[in-house]
Amino acid sequence: MTDRIRGHPKEGSRIVNVSGHLASSWMKAREHAAIALSVLTFVSMFSLTFIVPSIKEFIIDRFEATATEASLFITVEMIAYVVFAPLWGALSDKIGERRILIFVGFLGSSMLYAAMALSPNLPALLVLRFAQGTFTVMAWSLIMTMALDIASKSDYGRTMGIIGTGLALGLGIGAPAGGVAGDIDPLLPLYIASAMFLAAAAITALTVRDVSISHRPTSIAKAMSILTRDRRVIGPYLLGLLERFSAGFIVLLLPLMLADDFGMTPSARGFYLAAFLLPFALLQYPFGMISDRRGRATMLIVGGFAYGLVFAAIGFLDETLIFVCMIVGGALAAILLPTSLALIGDLAPKGERATLMGGFNSMGSVGFAVAPPLAALLSDAFDYSVSFLLGGVAIILMVGLSAPFVRSIRPSHE
Repeated sequence: MTDRIRGHPKEGSRIVNVSGHLASSWMKAREHAAIALSVLTFVSMFSLTFIVPSIKEFIIDRFEATATEASLFITVEMIAYVVFAPLWGALSDKIGERRILIFVGFLGSSMLYAAMALSPNLPALLVLRFAQGTFTVMAWSLIMTMALDIASKSDYGRTMGIIGTGLALGLGIGAPAGGVAGDIDPLLPLYIASAMFLAAAAITALTVRDVSISHRPTSIAKAMSILTRDRRVIGPYLLGLLERFSAGFIVLLLPLMLADDFGMTPSARGFYLAAFLLPFALLQYPFGMISDRRGRATMLIVGGFAYGLVFAAIGFLDETLIFVCMIVGGALAAILLPTSLALIGDLAPKGERATLMGGFNSMGSVGFAVAPPLAALLSDAFDYSVSFLLGGVAIILMVGLSAPFVRSIRPSHE
């Protein structure tokens, strides 16, 4: 056969061309699958902020609740994320299935969003909200794991950049779209969220396919042990914590500072938040791809320190420089998310990834839940400048603590 190819260059070239064509087709198929998963991630994150603008009308006014009681609507969902993300991941690793759990997560979320619109009182609403959080995190945490499952080892960052784009766009578009829907009817965002999750369940059933997982833990307890067995998980977990901590900090404190110190209107405040969210969304893919080619550790450490410095400076600047900081900060934050997620793929084989991804998302949810009340407390105790300074110092400390663990992670060998 070798002689035959050597004697007929055209035939050998034809074989090479066919093989290249097959490889290219396989890469395109994986990219299309990642885009479909990114769309599902968008739906999950869109609902997270879509409901928020109408909280006053459908909780405070409807149930005569206080602002503190209404805030529990956000808190109980975050608690569900923190508790159940690693548990669903361990179950998925144990049974070797992602698709069916993603489908159940979306379907359950759809039913519970519709039920919340009919809840007779605040306690019932909060119970339904907690249950919805358990189903929603089942879906989106396993979607992120599946994205790593379908990626090749050389494309983890690129693939997670695609997923991160869907995540960031969902968070960014959800709030303004929810405000428009809430103006029509305060309960309309709940019904729309229910319909979107039902559509996501249908998309999952029709388009998502599981990847074979040969190595699986023998029990859920065995799967959970990965969270404590390998100390290197501390690196991506701290980065996930700081990335969502910073997002929660900015979302609450920046609009308050812009209103109090500069007298900005709500639309102007939204424009400043968009200056952060737009580069955060658009740069996920290119930065993820660069991390595949150039390595992750240096990008994460240098980018993280720079992000902390920019964050710390926000409260000391004028309107123009704050806007510039938002653009630069959004770009630096775009380094952290896809590259941190790619570390999960570098760290573990397929049979342990869902548990690790659940732990990552659990830590991120802790950061997102803790940041707003902490930011509010700091702004009450000090001023906005000191609050952002302390937030930036916290980010720098977390990057420093994560650095030795991040530097020790090498690509897994499956």
